[in-house]
Amino acid sequence: MPANSSQQDTAFSGRNREPRRWCWCAFTLVIRAAVVASSMLSASSLLSAQATANDSALLSLLGTASSQNRLPRDLLSYTANVETEVAVVLRREEGTETVVSLEQIAGTARWTRAGAFEQHLTGHRSQQLNVSVSALTWLNEAWLSPTLYGNRLRTRVSQPGKSGRRGLVRGSSRIADTIAIVHPLAIDRARYYAYTRGDTLVTLSSGERRIPIVRVHVEPRADLHDTVTVFVGDMDLDATRGTLVRLRGHFVRVQALKGRRFGFKLADAIAYIEYENAEREAKYWLPAVQRIEVQLSLPVLGEERYIIRIVTRFPAMVVNDTVLDSATIARTDSMRTVLRRRLTYASSDSMAKYANWNYAIGAITGGMHSDDFNDIAPDRLRPTGKPRFDLAATRVADVVHYNRVEGLYTGLGAKLSLRDFAPGVVVRGNVGWAWKEQTARGRISVDRTRGLWLTSARAGRSLDITNDFRNVLDSGATLGALGSNDPYDYVDRKSVSVGVARSSFDRRATVRVDYGFADDRYVPTLLKHGLFGDGTFAPNRGVDEGSYRRFATTFEWHPNVNMEAVQPGYSARAYYERGDGTITYQRAELRVVAREIKGPFTWVMRGDVGEVFGRDIPPQQLFELGRGQNLPGYDNKEFAGSRAAVLRTHLLYTSPFFGNPIRLTKRIWIPAVSPGLSVGIQSGWADARTDAARASIFRLGQFTDSLGVTRNVSRVTDGVRATTSVGLRFFSGAIFTGFARAIDHPAKWKFIVAGGRTL
Repeated sequence: MPANSSQQDTAFSGRNREPRRWCWCAFTLVIRAAVVASSMLSASSLLSAQATANDSALLSLLGTASSQNRLPRDLLSYTANVETEVAVVLRREEGTETVVSLEQIAGTARWTRAGAFEQHLTGHRSQQLNVSVSALTWLNEAWLSPTLYGNRLRTRVSQPGKSGRRGLVRGSSRIADTIAIVHPLAIDRARYYAYTRGDTLVTLSSGERRIPIVRVHVEPRADLHDTVTVFVGDMDLDATRGTLVRLRGHFVRVQALKGRRFGFKLADAIAYIEYENAEREAKYWLPAVQRIEVQLSLPVLGEERYIIRIVTRFPAMVVNDTVLDSATIARTDSMRTVLRRRLTYASSDSMAKYANWNYAIGAITGGMHSDDFNDIAPDRLRPTGKPRFDLAATRVADVVHYNRVEGLYTGLGAKLSLRDFAPGVVVRGNVGWAWKEQTARGRISVDRTRGLWLTSARAGRSLDITNDFRNVLDSGATLGALGSNDPYDYVDRKSVSVGVARSSFDRRATVRVDYGFADDRYVPTLLKHGLFGDGTFAPNRGVDEGSYRRFATTFEWHPNVNMEAVQPGYSARAYYERGDGTITYQRAELRVVAREIKGPFTWVMRGDVGEVFGRDIPPQQLFELGRGQNLPGYDNKEFAGSRAAVLRTHLLYTSPFFGNPIRLTKRIWIPAVSPGLSVGIQSGWADARTDAARASIFRLGQFTDSLGVTRNVSRVTDGVRATTSVGLRFFSGAIFTGFARAIDHPAKWKFIVAGGRTL
């Protein structure tokens, strides 16, 4: 492994960012779907008029760049330290991302001009929200692209050993594990591509040399009929020398449009690439950062996306550390290097003991977002182009959900993007029917995005949830109601509002202000029980009915960091809401979240505090705490008040034992057992200090206990209620086994087995 190189390297980064057989088949299917869907969703690009290419300056730049992109005769080999981070991400409909799995992989990469390329893995560590297979399950072949030189790029989209061509070295019987993509700087590029010149983006410095970077947009020719895989996206070129600095886009299989099923037209599945080079030894442009991002979504069921983000950095590289004979050098060409790219592993003990990390876990993918590729996305996702209509819901709950008030709800959503006709304007709407309640609900919204600003107007009728201090993964569309467990309470709300939002600090902060009118109405529980289970549904809690003007403002700092995810960092949220009318109230909330990883220690904390005040506090605005609100050992919503606070924290020490990932079969890996000692505290407090607050608790509802005494469904906590947990966590914290007990009063320890990173 090379030590930190003393060579002068100049890396380009547009945003200063720090990458059993059925599992393999599943991942292969994802990649295949990504390439096919890219073709489907890029159809308008393939059929559009060819971009102008008669710009003499552009033609000259492309000619120079093509010449410079030939494999240099004196470039024989390199060996590099590499670190890869794999993040599995859930992107919510409003654009925030939750990282549910992080894996960091260390190793070396070795390439020679003769066509050989090998990745050797030497270290692995992970953070998991839930137990799942390791990324090594589907990264079971080398995933890096060794260079961007030559006439053909190569990528892996098929299962090794099942497809591909025979190696071109005479006498070889090995199967090629990659397919060829026509390089946008290939000598035969004019047959496949149309180009559009962009502006100079930035000027880099390398010693005394200044490097102006020019962006060139690349599209397949409109008259291209060959069955071939091509590149769609942007090239960043050194304007003075024509060298390729960055390649950013996705690959398209031309002619894949023919004979494909209708299902591909409803799905978005695309694999983006962003390859950045660095200048090594002031003469070679070789890999510095490589990002592969697979984004999957089904718009008809909601705008959520499921993302696999693979980012690799090359912190150190030694060039020309191999001697090749002249015959080998003479016959090598980038279109012929099709031999298998090998992936090898250090011993399990070595991987478990690895400690020479260059980056903290979470640092390589930190700051990246799925919206980074919006400008080069397939047509459905692009903000520019002709107006486009799609059947697309905002969230899954707009299409189908089930609860004790509505019973089964089914609906349909639609989206009209005006794009070039009215830049940034998107009209969304959904309508549905609650079959048990026999009620129609839906909404319509108009959003306009302009730079960092978002303005919106919305109107609709919804069944809103009144639960408090919810986590970001709580969609409200729980399947628990099917089993006669519905932890939510509801209010039937009609509303119309306008809003303004602004993002700043490179998405690290957002501010939003809304103003409008609302009308709240009570809805009773109509179902006795769900489709399964022996339990019965509780009555829906009381609300104050009436109309009011509503004002709300929200400030969020680092909205993508939350307690339920595994991405380290800090975040905060401040919220204020006011109602004036038949219903009058004011409500304020503050949340802070921290997640720190220092060596073997992981510390997580979330604190929430809030207060609602007014002459007549509506019950639907009270804070309610209990088992479903992070107070295990108590009933759901057992406590309520006009003031409340919740603090949750845990500290995990991960031991050095059993720290290597586990290979169950030839292809299936699971994360290391990594047992660790875990200590956690969950506490809550709710108070009602005014007569209005106490009267509001009474209006939530009453029940009759076993002694025949009528009691309120909720009460104040009478001090701080708290529980503690002590035990072991396994698989990077995903499973807890241990004991918990209340510490606000004498209680016995209870044995607990729980999934997730918090109790």
